[in-house]
Amino acid sequence: MGITDANRKWWTLAGACAGLFLLMLDSTVVALALPAIRHDVDASAEGLQWVMNGYLLTIAVLVVTAGRLGDMFGRKRVFLFGMVFFAIGSVVSGAAGDQDALILGRVLQGVGAAPMLSLSLALVCNVFPGSEQPRALGIWAAVSAVALAIGPLAGGLLIEIDWRVIFWMNLPVSVLGIAITLAAAPESTDPEAGDRIDWPGLAALSVGLTAVVLALVQADAWSAGAVIALAVIGLLALGAFWAIEHRVHAPIVEFDLFRNGPYFGASAAAFALVGAYWAVMFFQPQYLQDVRGHSPVLSGLMILPVTVPMIFVSPFSGRLIGRFGARRLMTTGMVCGLLGLLVLTRLEADSSYLLLLVGYLLFGIALGLVYAPMSTAAMAAMPADKAGIASGVLAMDRVLAGAVALAATGAVFHALLGADHSFAASVAGSTWVAVALTTIGTALTWVYVRDPEKPGPDPAVAGEPETQQLRHHMHHRRFHL
Repeated sequence: MGITDANRKWWTLAGACAGLFLLMLDSTVVALALPAIRHDVDASAEGLQWVMNGYLLTIAVLVVTAGRLGDMFGRKRVFLFGMVFFAIGSVVSGAAGDQDALILGRVLQGVGAAPMLSLSLALVCNVFPGSEQPRALGIWAAVSAVALAIGPLAGGLLIEIDWRVIFWMNLPVSVLGIAITLAAAPESTDPEAGDRIDWPGLAALSVGLTAVVLALVQADAWSAGAVIALAVIGLLALGAFWAIEHRVHAPIVEFDLFRNGPYFGASAAAFALVGAYWAVMFFQPQYLQDVRGHSPVLSGLMILPVTVPMIFVSPFSGRLIGRFGARRLMTTGMVCGLLGLLVLTRLEADSSYLLLLVGYLLFGIALGLVYAPMSTAAMAAMPADKAGIASGVLAMDRVLAGAVALAATGAVFHALLGADHSFAASVAGSTWVAVALTTIGTALTWVYVRDPEKPGPDPAVAGEPETQQLRHHMHHRRFHL
């Protein structure tokens, strides 16, 4: 069936969902492939972390700027640029013969993922009228949830063939998404976006985050002096970023947003839970395959309880928020996540799967209970004119959480492993970093998150809000990890 004026909006949705599907699948399949990657390209422990951190850091640095570039120069144009770069990065990753080439490929994927993440749903909201947007958003969210949930199983099956297939499979989906979007999606911009990009802030943020994460990842491999010097450089650059953001006209991060209690609380929950998610998804597949000797397929099946609950819990998030309120729901979810992580600190080389199942399932339920309400709580407290920057910073917060938490957890893991602890004991010990992070996130959630005056479904889809407002912030509504 060809593209017509009547069905153009549905083709646009399909193209946007293709990009979203790739991002969600990537968040699980690459982590599952790490043991195979390490053995095949002889990657070091630090190099293996950079396979994940290089991708996450790049997205964190660029996601807000990518959304602004879309507003300025055309969302369709910048989204397509992202899909092309993601495909190029997939080719480089799939063809990599050593860890450096693979890390380069992952960075290129991150360059592409940033505009895909920030503009996917903006394309959809541009073509659907307000009365049809809830249905379109439901389909978009369902695609995201399904991709996230099937990732471990699909990844396991593909890795059994060859770990490189997980990157090569991105090509046909990317080509299809590019072709559909190019043919179907109309171009759109934001006339009020202006023409300024915060280049000094972008430079300071890039240097600061990279230096701090590099210091954490290389803490066990480099001399103490080099690590300390790098950490100081990173912190100074981040301090410069903070100063720059208070002076520029169009900042990457508007720090005054965090003076809003509910937004701060939801951001803290997002940082803690998503950071813990990436740490779990990095170490647990390695434990299952390298320590327990399970195949990638079986490991994927065993770790499904972390991702599957989102499919069953999230569709009811609107009703749950209406009945219990975002604060109680999110705090309950954070407590479940904390309990699940505490269970995983008991990990041993011969632990039964029942122990793992309890930990995985509790953490998976936490993701389902917290993810949609965190965006509801954050955005409901924001004035309409701050919706765009607030949603962008919230997305940046989530991706940055993965990079920082993974680096910190990895530093503790390598320190324990270097002190002659077993792999399993080192994984269990490093999980305490996620426990501490989630404990703080749980407390801040309860203290700062407040329910809207009229609890109900996500305020962005309740009634018929202005299309422009939806366009700015609904693309971060749920599921992006």
